Amino acid sequence: MHLPNYYDFYQKCLIPANETDSFLPAGQTHWLIALEGQLKEQEKEYYLWRVTLYPSNSEGCFSWNKALYSSSLYECIHKAFEHAKELEVNVKDSQFNFLKRQEKIS
Repeated sequence: MHLPNYYDFYQKCLIPANETDSFLPAGQTHWLIALEGQLKEQEKEYYLWRVTLYPSNSEGCFSWNKALYSSSLYECIHKAFEHAKELEVNVKDSQFNFLKRQEKIS
């Protein structure tokens, strides 16, 4: 697994997909939620954080360039972590309403 441009990458536990998860590509069985840090100011080591949802296999292998969802950037890792917890609850319940919100924003 190669993650370009990421100084910090924190993945949460894998979430088994439900059979009804229509967004899951063939061969993938799980969801991986990650907090990804991007360096904003090198002198101060100041990071911005993004929450990303990747389709994965049961061992956690995923394609870094095939995310199903990426949040906007957070200036605080605690806010990003809160969003990751909300996303985890939604994914466990097969609720993908957050994808529609993202489509309206972009």
